[in-house]
Order: sequence, then structure tokens, then C-alpha cells
Amino acid sequence: DYLKGRKDQELRLWHSLLNDDKAAWYRPEFQHASLRKHAEVLNRFGIIDGPELIELNELADARYGHAIEQMESRLESSHHEQ
Repeated sequence: DYLKGRKDQELRLWHSLLNDDKAAWYRPEFQHASLRKHAEVLNRFGIIDGPELIELNELADARYGHAIEQMESRLESSHHEQ
């Protein structure tokens, strides 16, 4: 049905951004905000329910936390090289 197809398509898009290493490397804050906003819109339009929204936001938060840890690690190692 239409809504199921739409949900599958939107979740594929959402996960493609989640798995975008380039976005996580260069603009983790933009990636995080985009993921959370996309999930919020999907929930508002009834494409995903409340528990799915929470799950997507937890995945986005975890990805952001990991990206920030990597950024701090890069900064720390470049500082030690000088």
C-alpha cells in the first residue's frame, strides 16, 4: 500500500544519511540535526509512530556522539604531532 511504500522509501533515505561517513566526518552537527528533523517530520505525518521516532533519534544521537569522539581524537592526535 502507498503508506508502507512511502515509509520504506523515507526510512531508506534516513538510513542513507545516518550511514553517510562523509557527513559524519565533515559536518556531524548538520547530519545530526537533519536526521532528527527528518524523523520528526515522518512522525508528524504519521509515517512512523512514537516508539519509532524515539528509536531513530537514539540512532542519530549515537552516530553524533561517535562522530564527535572521532573528531576529538583527530584533534588530539594532530595536537600531539606538533
